[in-house]
Amino acid sequence: MAILKAGPAFYSYDLQVETKINIDDLIYIITPDDLPLLSGIGSDGLGVIGKAPVDQTEFFWLEEDVPLPRGTLLTAIASNATTAFVLSTGHAVRFAVGDAVRFSSEIVLVTAINTSTDTLTVTRGSLGTTALATIATLTEAIGVGTVLAEGSIGSANFQGRDKYSNYTQIFSKKLTVSRTEQGIKKYGVPNELNKQMKNAMLHCNVGIEQSALYGIKFQDTATRIRSTGGLNSYVTTNVNTSSPWLTINTIEAQQQACYDKGGAFDYITARPAAFQALNNTTGNERVQTVTVDDLRRGRRRAQVVTTEFGEVQLVRNRYVRKTDAFCYSRDNFTQRVFQPLVVEKLAKTDDTDSYMMVGECGFQIKGQDHMAKFTGLDLNAVFPATETLV
Repeated sequence: MAILKAGPAFYSYDLQVETKINIDDLIYIITPDDLPLLSGIGSDGLGVIGKAPVDQTEFFWLEEDVPLPRGTLLTAIASNATTAFVLSTGHAVRFAVGDAVRFSSEIVLVTAINTSTDTLTVTRGSLGTTALATIATLTEAIGVGTVLAEGSIGSANFQGRDKYSNYTQIFSKKLTVSRTEQGIKKYGVPNELNKQMKNAMLHCNVGIEQSALYGIKFQDTATRIRSTGGLNSYVTTNVNTSSPWLTINTIEAQQQACYDKGGAFDYITARPAAFQALNNTTGNERVQTVTVDDLRRGRRRAQVVTTEFGEVQLVRNRYVRKTDAFCYSRDNFTQRVFQPLVVEKLAKTDDTDSYMMVGECGFQIKGQDHMAKFTGLDLNAVFPATETLV
């Protein structure tokens, strides 16, 4: 039996019907310009997304973060006798009964929590502080730890695990080449079947690449159709809709937002033109160009932006919309493979050889609170002036 390889020819004369050949690793013969997420590498020589197997068509993951004991006051306090402090939506779960919380110069002790109304019931003017007559809206609530009498035990925060899931999607192409087509000599095409096989593999993987960005999680049990969700579906927390350009300051602002939620991203993928303004900075040391050598994938240039939060590697991707850029963590953006991409010869019809290419995979985007996206990029906007770094 002949072996499919990344060589000048794909020999099929002795490939038996129903003999599957795994061509998943042959993705590396396709340029990273065509498949920047699936076959691209960063300046550290590693792939720009992770890859792991999965044994179910629907797969799950759990996300659990220790909430930072910080919040903001939603309703102003107008009296030093008020004991009900209403916080912004979702902020009450960050505190526990027995916590000491500082509002301006006053510290209060939490005696009860209503998570449905985000209300803290407190004891005013605690720990030697004075109850304030007024506390303004959006005053920061700063938890300063649990304060309990000796021998007491504090309560747990209201905290749970978020359960997420995604589906695997079937990606498939059929290839049909007649023996006449295979026999005709063509300039620059040593073997027609090999060329068409590579094209089919590219088309199949481009579909996977684009689903990683813009796929929608969906399943129809009646028709047994499944599709996998991508970055755009799962990254919903840190969304910048107003910045027309990617600059060091806008990237760093998104990093700060992710950092405040307990994590960080290390990659940004966007169209090449979206990165233009990063060369328009004061302090070139913040933008670095690195050459990466990889025998399988060739020499690749990777640009790195260095901020207070570390390095962010830039992945140029022609499939990202002009308005968008996605900031993600490689460790948490994973292609989950249910069935590797295989090619299988079908039954012969007359003088025609037919092949089926099929694979199944989905994507796991874990920790979207620590990722971000830009959705308002406008490359026709006024180019930013030389940026003053902060």
